[in-house]
Amino acid sequence: MQVTPEDRACIQFALLVSIGLGPEDDIIVARDGQHYFWESELFKLEPSGSPQDAVVVTLAQVMKLHLHGFGFAELRDDLVRSGVGEQFAKRVHDHLRSVSVEEWERLRERIVWYGDDNVAPIIGSTKVTGES
Repeated sequence: MQVTPEDRACIQFALLVSIGLGPEDDIIVARDGQHYFWESELFKLEPSGSPQDAVVVTLAQVMKLHLHGFGFAELRDDLVRSGVGEQFAKRVHDHLRSVSVEEWERLRERIVWYGDDNVAPIIGSTKVTGES
């Protein structure tokens, strides 16, 4: 699965919301979209095994759909039809409606930031020096 800069930024925002952090707290979502770095530690999102991770992934997907022009009410209705439950869908809807214009702009800026990731592999030198 290709993880886009938009996916990474939405996952990051959803993590900040679900953990209860502010924009000054830095979480970096890895290129695979499944791992993230926070406070110098590496974590893995496991939505099939963790309800909190499932919420993060769902919120990120709904945010991405909103960025593509879907309205809040439409997204809420889609969530209800998907079977997540009306209470959960309402909470996601209410959260999205409470996101400020500035927060949406920060999300768009983060998409650009992730887009600047050149996806070059991160590898160390394999050149052998000295005697073995």
